[in-house]
Amino acid sequence: MTDDELPELCPRCDATGVRVLTRSPVPGAWTMFSCTTCLYSWRSTEPAQATTASTYPPEFKINPADIDSMPVVPAVPERKG
Repeated sequence: MTDDELPELCPRCDATGVRVLTRSPVPGAWTMFSCTTCLYSWRSTEPAQATTASTYPPEFKINPADIDSMPVVPAVPERKG
């Protein structure tokens, strides 16, 4: 993957809502991408296992339909006083 190439799919959830989150202060060093569906983020310089949907470990993939029912971990504590 090159720094100018916007991925078609999120590696973790296979959604198409991938955007550029930020770019390296050193031009061309790396680009950081983020999925607008599952909020996964990655740099263009990471290995294919972390950046490509077809090689992302299946045991860590998530189904976008399940996101709303996932628990918030850690839970936000109740306000004291």
